[in-house]
Amino acid sequence: MEEERANANSELRYIALELTKLAHKQKRPFKAVAADYMFNVFELESMLHAIPPLPKTSRRARHSAQEREE
Repeated sequence: MEEERANANSELRYIALELTKLAHKQKRPFKAVAADYMFNVFELESMLHAIPPLPKTSRRARHSAQEREE
């Protein structure tokens, strides 16, 4: 439990640092950049739930399908 909390805190610090850099680069307030990030996170989650899962296929079948596409 404590390790999970430490990992989560570490990830939050990393995200905050990256958002701070982005806010500085875009000359926008941190809160505005963070709000955009949060919107995008929830939008992505919504999109992922809307897509039906792919049928389970063997790795070999997926690999050969990718080769045919190339």
